[in-house]
Amino acid sequence: MKKLYHPDIELIKKYESGELEAGLGLLVKTHLNNCEACRVRAESELERQASDFFHSIDTTQTSLDESDDIFNSIFEKVEGAQPKVERNNINGPATLKFHDKTFLLPDTLSFVSDKDISWKEFGENSAVAQVTSGKAGGLFFIYLGPGETIPKHGHHGREYSYVLDGYYSSDGHRLDTGDFSTFEESDTHEPSTTSEDGCLVISWVENRLNFLHGIFAPLNRLLWWYLKRS
Repeated sequence: MKKLYHPDIELIKKYESGELEAGLGLLVKTHLNNCEACRVRAESELERQASDFFHSIDTTQTSLDESDDIFNSIFEKVEGAQPKVERNNINGPATLKFHDKTFLLPDTLSFVSDKDISWKEFGENSAVAQVTSGKAGGLFFIYLGPGETIPKHGHHGREYSYVLDGYYSSDGHRLDTGDFSTFEESDTHEPSTTSEDGCLVISWVENRLNFLHGIFAPLNRLLWWYLKRS
């Protein structure tokens, strides 16, 4: 079932415990940096995990040194799994360009300034570009021009998205700048934008999309290969 506007608590728990792939972790971190309500939920979850940890230690059987070793081991595991982002925008905010458009990027995505972004265009004025890839999925920028629509599609795996600029509509729901969404494998949708300057989204996609209608439907596998190749 699709979840709109904010990551659910289970995703926040996995983020705080360091269980997410780095690319998906970046999306969650970007949303948390811009959503106070979700940031409070994340901080509460981290406090709960810390409380559970300390209550699980039987101090009658475990020395303080051993407790410190256990805690440090868990802390290092969590820290190691969280996405690391080096600031490289000392000369100004990080930006992303597509044709004549320049988008400001949040600090969590400042590393993109050092990457050679290869846009693959579709429609009249839309494009997709892969940012990173991993065993569990890939991170993509998706730009939808004004009035354009991505054909109705499902997913072979989950799709997580964060709106960086502008807004788009999906099945009657408007997702605006800063909104986070989760689409399950069983979900279908047909995103379209009426934003005057188009809409820029960053998405973590676990597997290829499955277009259900139109010219893309017979070419699902070939299209996915084309979008992912550098």
